[in-house]
Amino acid sequence: MASEQAHLARVPAPMTRAQFVQRSKERALALLTVGKIREAVASMMMDMRKYPDCEAPQEVNVIGILAVTAGDISLARAYIDGF
Repeated sequence: MASEQAHLARVPAPMTRAQFVQRSKERALALLTVGKIREAVASMMMDMRKYPDCEAPQEVNVIGILAVTAGDISLARAYIDGF
């Protein structure tokens, strides 16, 4: 019984869509700040697929892919901030 209660105490409270998107942006922008463009864009793409009603159309993800291909940090930031 005690271990079951301990397990339940570790379950995070559900997040709103806005909270989830903000947390995802923060993680992606932290990666971008240290120059990890590919990882930042991939992090945002993967996170947006995890939460209901957050998945972006393929056309939007193309912007992120183009940013990675060109090594364009400002375009990657615009992609991430666009969510």
